[in-house]
Amino acid sequence: MNRFQLIGLLVVFCVNASSAIAQDNATNLQTLWQQFYQQAGLLSPEQNLSQADINRYPKSLLLSSSQYPIFSQFNWQEIQQLWQISHQCQQNQPLVTKAALQDAIEFELALCQRKPLANDWFDNKALLHPAGGSYADRYLASLDKPYRDHFLAQYRGQLTLANQKHPLHALLSDLSPQGVDALLSGYRAYITEQNTLWLNSDSGWKAIDANQWQPLAHSMKLAIADNTATICSFRYSNICLNVESPAPLLTRWVLGFLALAIAFLITRNIYQRRQNAKERQFILQLLTHELRTPITSLGFTVEMFRDQFDELSDNTQQTVWRLMADHQRLAQLAETSKGYLSSQPEEQFQHQSAYLSDWLDHYLEKYSLDYTLNEDRELNLPYYWLGICLENLIKNAQQHGKGNVVIDIHVDQVLRIQVSDQGEFPSIAQRWLTLIRPSISQTNMGIGLTIVSRLMKQMGGKLICQRKPTRCILELPL
Repeated sequence: MNRFQLIGLLVVFCVNASSAIAQDNATNLQTLWQQFYQQAGLLSPEQNLSQADINRYPKSLLLSSSQYPIFSQFNWQEIQQLWQISHQCQQNQPLVTKAALQDAIEFELALCQRKPLANDWFDNKALLHPAGGSYADRYLASLDKPYRDHFLAQYRGQLTLANQKHPLHALLSDLSPQGVDALLSGYRAYITEQNTLWLNSDSGWKAIDANQWQPLAHSMKLAIADNTATICSFRYSNICLNVESPAPLLTRWVLGFLALAIAFLITRNIYQRRQNAKERQFILQLLTHELRTPITSLGFTVEMFRDQFDELSDNTQQTVWRLMADHQRLAQLAETSKGYLSSQPEEQFQHQSAYLSDWLDHYLEKYSLDYTLNEDRELNLPYYWLGICLENLIKNAQQHGKGNVVIDIHVDQVLRIQVSDQGEFPSIAQRWLTLIRPSISQTNMGIGLTIVSRLMKQMGGKLICQRKPTRCILELPL
């Protein structure tokens, strides 16, 4: 089992444990809430409203919706018609057939024309006005002060709860309209902005002050707040419930073990990566060191052939020339690799001074390619590694490009070497597809554009690839 599988198992275990704990907490919270509700009902209430007092008034007058137009029965044109009648004191449109709307028109005309309504008018009519509020609210507002008390004595119960003259208005002033709606709809509890807890039972409504119910909740390890709390294990009405006790010991142990396990695996992974890198570097250093002995011996052999060069046949002389060139290249490779594998950054890319034309002639001779150079200068550059990058770009252009390969070199503040052909550089999607389904061709033996890019970056430059046509550019600051 690898470290990733182990991390996956730890995460699954913690998720399952957390889910089980969350389910237990939800069950415990419901039980605690029921116990708290029963015990809070025994506390001394700040306000007490019996169920008989509540039932004495129509529910429609107590709900907050009583203040809004009754669009479930009347459309907007009918509401607008009432408004026009109340301002013009006349009915310009034909008589309506809807009885409820005709009652509202009769009411608006009476108010506008200052005609008193009969005492029994309110007995056989709907309670709520189509435009919102009750008929009693609107009629009371139109009466002069001497007539108000007489009207209230008979029709106070037809006022809406929002009216200050309603018998329950003062008792429920601490409770918001949303709270009244919640309790009327059947919720057993509601908490106000002042932290007053309203309880709804079969006997009526009770308002419990925070100084009484909060100590009770604390003693039961129950955290109660309004629904604005960010963390909430259980919601009821506008109340957010949480367990006051700290996180269970098992959860703390599981999370701590998971954190330690992940930290250990990450540390171990980093350590192994560093060790593997050191081992690879050591092997390369060892191989480079061991290559120096046969290269030195090969150098002695080359010198022996050099001394007898004039005595050799023409074919043998050509062979000796290739042997001398291969020996020179091997010696240069070993010396350059020694510097690259050094722990000192300044020794990794050794620089040499040479004219650009001499270096380009040497590297491009075997490819029989010409080049354009805007200015031939003597520069101090890591020519060996730069040559490897250039050769790889040329091989890629010859093997995978189309048409002639063109090389342009521009020298300014930056050395810019461009290798181009008439092909089309693959898109990002095509390059990803190549990584997923690599080609089986054996002709592509170059180090690859990825390593060229890394070499250029380590030398302080960069590789730029452009499409249509293909242009690969080496840029190195001077």
